[in-house]
Amino acid sequence: MHTADSSSGAIVPWREGPSGFTDHLKRELGVDGVVLGVIDPRRPGADELLAVQGAKRADIEQWCQKNYKTDALLRDARKKGVAVGKTGKTKPGPALPASRHAAVYVLPAVTGLDRAWYLALSRKARAFSDNELRLGDLALRMVRSQFDHTGEADLGRVLLGDDNRLIHADPRTEALFLKSPKVLSDLADQLQPIAEQRWEGLEDQDLHEVTLSLGGRATWVRFYRGRASRGIDRRHLYIELRKSAKDDLPTVGLVEDERTALAMGYLSDNLIDTPGLTELAEYVETSPFHFHRLFSRHAKISPKHFLLRTQLQHAKWLLRASREQIGQVSILSGFSSHGHFTATFHKMVGISPSHYREKF
Repeated sequence: MHTADSSSGAIVPWREGPSGFTDHLKRELGVDGVVLGVIDPRRPGADELLAVQGAKRADIEQWCQKNYKTDALLRDARKKGVAVGKTGKTKPGPALPASRHAAVYVLPAVTGLDRAWYLALSRKARAFSDNELRLGDLALRMVRSQFDHTGEADLGRVLLGDDNRLIHADPRTEALFLKSPKVLSDLADQLQPIAEQRWEGLEDQDLHEVTLSLGGRATWVRFYRGRASRGIDRRHLYIELRKSAKDDLPTVGLVEDERTALAMGYLSDNLIDTPGLTELAEYVETSPFHFHRLFSRHAKISPKHFLLRTQLQHAKWLLRASREQIGQVSILSGFSSHGHFTATFHKMVGISPSHYREKF
């Protein structure tokens, strides 16, 4: 998720939300254990956990595999919304330290009865007061609201499990999946293979982007692979979906040439630095002349225009979703100057950046 920061006009990424949320709770409530996720309470998976602090990998796996069945606090929280008690015998959540005071929350997801936002807190010092329990409940509700209310007219937000099953989506996007199941199946079928081809050794939390044909429509997909904490093997994919316009980057799926695929990933990741032909050729270890021919043949677009379309796509998004000044938009999109950006934007999009912003 990205939202406009009211103080600066910058765009704040949702991917920083889960860890920032747990840090906030540790400060405000003095807790030593936090678990946050969007889980199926009947059988939670480790890839459904978004952030974990004060947890051990073995305890997380054991809870997800079997301990959730005898988790009295989880059971009570499913009925009442919140449950409190001592850790140890009841095992309120993945790896929460034993002999601690605990509070567990289960908040149904807006989009389905089989999913719920889950929060478990623990601390050694003292039991949670009524005021603190209310603060925990409100914090979880805010996290759910921030995910489900995208703040952009064309933004969809999705969580996929490591087996490409749908974990969660904002209400509008889930409605789209119900109406057009092929959008979800195309996303699940295409994204992982393309990501693995363009980014060798895909690192957790690194944000990447591709343009895919989903249900027959060009869609700008920004994503990262994440896990609740180090040591947890199962990961989720956090995904943002936005409609692509005719003048945006064309859809390019898997390509036969690995060098072209790696170069597309490199261009997307380094659009602000505007890498040239020589730099790209060196990156994939071939000559500039040979690289240009390879890329243009397999990507159906030249490296220069691939980069330009990517930069314009970012610029249009910033104009729609933030209040950054146009000069700053040009810098954040990789253009050399305000004047160059304005002239290029008008030539490619047909209107000036300021007129484009006024439309939204």
